Amino acid sequence: MKNNKITLYKLIRIFLVALTIITLSGCKKPHDKEISPTITNDDITITVTPGNTDTSIDYDVSKEKLVYDILKDGAIYKITNKASGRSLNMQLSGMVNGSTVIQYADTNMLDELWRVERSGDYYTIQSLLTPRNIAVRKNSDKVGSIIEVRIPDKQYNLAELWTFKKNNDSIQIISAKTNLTIGLTENTKKSSSLPQLLEFQNEDWQLWNFEEVNLQDELPYLLPVDGALFHSSCPEIVKYGDTYYMYIMAPNISIKASKDLINWTSVGTVFKGGDPSWLANEVPGYGIWAPGVYKIKDKYYLYYCISTSGSQNSAIGIAENVTLDHLSPDYKWVDKGMVIRSNTGDDYNCIDPNIITDENGDVWLTFGSYWNGIYQRQIDPDTGLLLEDNAKTYHIAKRFANNGAIEAPYIIKRDNYYYLFTAFNPMNNSYHNRVGRSTSIHGPFVDKDGKPMLEGGGTPFTQGLSELLMPGHASIFKDDDGQYYLVSEYFRKNSPSIMLIGTIIWDKDGWPISPLTPEITTILQQ
Repeated sequence: MKNNKITLYKLIRIFLVALTIITLSGCKKPHDKEISPTITNDDITITVTPGNTDTSIDYDVSKEKLVYDILKDGAIYKITNKASGRSLNMQLSGMVNGSTVIQYADTNMLDELWRVERSGDYYTIQSLLTPRNIAVRKNSDKVGSIIEVRIPDKQYNLAELWTFKKNNDSIQIISAKTNLTIGLTENTKKSSSLPQLLEFQNEDWQLWNFEEVNLQDELPYLLPVDGALFHSSCPEIVKYGDTYYMYIMAPNISIKASKDLINWTSVGTVFKGGDPSWLANEVPGYGIWAPGVYKIKDKYYLYYCISTSGSQNSAIGIAENVTLDHLSPDYKWVDKGMVIRSNTGDDYNCIDPNIITDENGDVWLTFGSYWNGIYQRQIDPDTGLLLEDNAKTYHIAKRFANNGAIEAPYIIKRDNYYYLFTAFNPMNNSYHNRVGRSTSIHGPFVDKDGKPMLEGGGTPFTQGLSELLMPGHASIFKDDDGQYYLVSEYFRKNSPSIMLIGTIIWDKDGWPISPLTPEITTILQQ
C-alpha cells in the first residue's frame, strides 16, 4: 500500500532507531553537544529535541527519495542546461555577495565549475572560483526569483540549500526553501541569461546535466572579500602584527585594513595633510600611483610614483615610518623626497616601484612601464634612496608587441628562483599578468617555454573574464603560514576598480597558478 500505510517492517525500524536515540539522550549531560536533530532513513524521519524528555517522532512515508546515488558528495561538476547547452556560471562573485548566477558559454575556467556537498537532507552548490554558495536571491519565495552567490551561512539558511531529482538522464534542481525549480524562461542560448525559480513543467529548459570534472586536490581560489572593495587600484598588502594593511593608488594614498584578508575597512591615508609639495613641482598635473610598503632594517618605507598618462615625465618618491599601526602614537608618515625620475627620451619610465632584498642582503628597486620595459637600481638600506656606490642600471624585461606594453613589475624569491611578475598590454580588456623566473635577481628571466623576458617572453598568470575585466596590475603577498596570494584589482563595465585577492598554488615544476590562470581547468585535471 505504497505511500499510504506503514508496514510492520517500517514500524520496527522506527522503534529501534527511536529507542537508540532516547537511550543516548538519557546519557547526555546538559552541556554535552546535542545529538543531530534529524536522522533520515530512506523515507522515515526521526526528530529528537535535546534536553527535552518529550522526544517526538515524525515520519513521512510519502517523501520522495533524493538523488544520493547520482551525485557524489564533495565532487566537482560542470552544470549545463539541457536545452541551451550553456553552463551555470558566476563571474561576478569576486565583487560582492548577491552577484547573480548566469548561463554562459564554455570558458575552461573555474567560474563554470561547482562543488556539490551534502548538508543533512539537502545539498549546497558552491563555486570553485570563490567559496560562495548558490542561493535564492534575497531569500525570496516568489516564482521568477533569480539566483545569486553568497558567503555560506553557518546556520544553513534554506535559501542556499537544494535537492535534486533525476529526470531521465538529467537532473531537476529544487529549492529547499520554495520547492521551485531552477530553469530558464526563454528558449535561448544567449549567454548571460538569468536562471530563475519556476514551477516545474517538465521542460528541457528546467533540467540540467551534471558533468563530473576531476581536478587535483589543491586548487587556487579567490577570497570572498567584503567591505571596502571599490577604488582598489594598484594594491599591495603588508602584515603588521595581526593586521593586514593594503595601500591603494589614490590622492594622498589610501589605506585599508583587515584582520582576516576578507573583511576590509578604510583607515585613512598616508598623506593626511595633503600630498608633499614637491610632487606638483616635479610633475604638474600628476597622479600618485602604485604605492607599496617594505621593511628595510628597522624602518618601513613606502615607495610610490607620480606621472601623467602616456608620459615619461615621471618620478618615484619615498616616505618612512617606524610603525604601521595606524592607532599608535608613534605612527607618522614622513616624506623623504624623490628617489629617481625619468624625462622624455630616457630609456625607461620611472613608475611602478617594487622593492626586494636578495639572498646577500642587497636591496633593489625594480620599476618601469612601456618604452624599453623593466629596469633595476640598487638601494641604500640605510636611507631607502639610490645607492651612490652603484650607479649601474639593470635591464630585465622588454616587449615589442602592443607598443611595448609591459609594466607593474613585482619580484619575489621562492626556493631557488626569483619570479618576475609583470602586467602586459594596454589598459583595456586584454590587460593581464605574466611571469618569468631566474636564479639571479638581475635575470635573465625566462618564461615556462624558455623565452627570455627581454625578448617579450612571459607565461600567462591571469586573464580577464566577461564580467571580471583587466586583472592586471598585481602584487604578490606571502603570509606567515607560507601561503602566497595574488593581490590585484579588476573592473566591471563602467565600474571603478574592485579588490581582488586569490591564493596561488605551484605546479610540480615550480610555476605559479592563480585562480585566473588561462585554461586552468585543463592544467589542474588529475
